[in-house]
Amino acid sequence: MEKDVEERLIQVCRSEIKMLELIFEGFRTLTEKSIKEADRVKEEVRRDSAELARFVIERSSPGGKGKEWAKPYLSMASSFDRMGYNMEGMVGRLTSMVKDHILFSDRAVKEVNDIFQVAMDLLESLPDMIQTKNKLLAQHIGEQVRSILKIANGYSEEHEERLIQGVCMPKSSPLYLGLIESLKGIITHTLEVSGKIVSLSLKS
Repeated sequence: MEKDVEERLIQVCRSEIKMLELIFEGFRTLTEKSIKEADRVKEEVRRDSAELARFVIERSSPGGKGKEWAKPYLSMASSFDRMGYNMEGMVGRLTSMVKDHILFSDRAVKEVNDIFQVAMDLLESLPDMIQTKNKLLAQHIGEQVRSILKIANGYSEEHEERLIQGVCMPKSSPLYLGLIESLKGIITHTLEVSGKIVSLSLKS
């Protein structure tokens, strides 16, 4: 992987890590200030993601690297875009929680925290993955993703069962499920980026 592409991939990673950290802080504190800080960073994420895609497209133009060279990088840019959309959705849900004074049960808070922490760990591992192309790290990411998605699906199913039984509050339920789904999206796209990096390293 060329250095200039690598640097742009890492820059997108860092801005998305920053945004997810602020969203995590927003979830823990549920203050308007913390959520606004996360919302402010979304412009940085959009800018870095758009810059990556623009750079790759320019390099793949006629006389440049070509379309086949660009495909995996554009795929990664798309994955980063989707992570950003998931994060923006989370900011919207946290804003609703603060505005409407909605609180989760201790159990729901713990479950969301569990998924959040793994999503953070996985996203934070991507810059190292991009730099080292370490296949063992990629394997570890894959194992973590499969494990946490299974746990997250279990949390969602158990929550829906509690909702049917009248244990969960209908007002907070869509917000809880939406946060879990967004985190699953971030985790899945992290795996996709990791897979593309490994694939590229095998070709080089």
